[in-house]
Amino acid sequence: MRQQFELSRRSFLAVPAAAFLTSRVRLAAAAAALMKDAYRDVFVIGTALDFRRPDEFDATELDLITSQFNAITPENSMKPGPVHPQEATWNWTAPDALMDFCAEKRMKAYGHTLVWHQQTSPWFFEGADRQVALARLRDHILTIVGRYKGRIAGWDVVNEAINDGGDATTGATENLRSSSWLKTVGPDFLTQAFKFAREADPAVALHYNDYNIESGFKHQSSLVLLNRLIGEGAPMTTVGIQGHWSVTGLTPEKLDQIEQAILNYKALKLKVAITELDVTLTGAGGGQLGRGRGTPPPPPTAEALQAQADAYGKLFAMFVRHRDAIDRVTFWGLHDRRSWRSGQSPLAFDREGRPKPALEAIVAAAPSGAKVRGSASIQVVDLHRE
Repeated sequence: MRQQFELSRRSFLAVPAAAFLTSRVRLAAAAAALMKDAYRDVFVIGTALDFRRPDEFDATELDLITSQFNAITPENSMKPGPVHPQEATWNWTAPDALMDFCAEKRMKAYGHTLVWHQQTSPWFFEGADRQVALARLRDHILTIVGRYKGRIAGWDVVNEAINDGGDATTGATENLRSSSWLKTVGPDFLTQAFKFAREADPAVALHYNDYNIESGFKHQSSLVLLNRLIGEGAPMTTVGIQGHWSVTGLTPEKLDQIEQAILNYKALKLKVAITELDVTLTGAGGGQLGRGRGTPPPPPTAEALQAQADAYGKLFAMFVRHRDAIDRVTFWGLHDRRSWRSGQSPLAFDREGRPKPALEAIVAAAPSGAKVRGSASIQVVDLHRE
């Protein structure tokens, strides 16, 4: 049976939009629309977070994690800088806590990320030539991938190696960032990283992960790069399209470009994962580090929330059409307050973890045979009556 939110029209109309959005929402756990159940036989539904402290999440948030998602990606704790700040120093507390939680709750874990131009400690390159840098990289990858061998469902091996922007000239090339890895090792640092990861775990899925690779000249560069990696024997299984988009940016043309990119990656015999999904109400899309933070925004209007729901609905309908290739959709954050774009209200749950109209749209886009039985309802408190 199709899940639906049953919303009192009289209560909705009686409360101004701002009051509606700031009212307390009573959502019974049994009545919640559950994404992981709606898509159980379609693809994995993930979230990104870290267990930095034992009391990182309250009981309501823990329930949200376990009820809505069946996979977790560490947002920061497995990146090279945080986990390996010095050559002989490893910080395993937060990654181990996440892995233990996933094991206890029977959730999948995805590793993020082995090689990146950001959040990588300088020691990797200090006094290093190509061979020294590669030896350090190999030790790093074999250590962390080996520690979680058999417990991680997939690794983002290389993250964001392609430059932003570009033109027709750069689009015909890989247009790699001038990172320390490129300068010290050369363009084959990507192939070497994939081979080291496969050496450490012969069975784990291995991803190239990037943002804005679904359209424009950066997409063209991604095809050049991926073809080169395949030709060099990089054991890559998956392309991770991050999916940092915006309501205003998801035009019909953009949606067509995303779908064509999925088809292009499928043609390379690669799986596709949507690895860092968020759809902001304001501002532009993109995955540049540090964008979107700020003071809490004013409550969104009902119209803005519906526009966001429509955007999510169209995206998930597309993902379902390509379920033969897409094996995971991960939201980058748990709810709007726990988002790297907290100032732009980008996720399916508001700052208090309450479902937004986007949740209904996402669940409604699931194939009818995959929907869970029963109905979902949100009861809105009419502040004029309490």
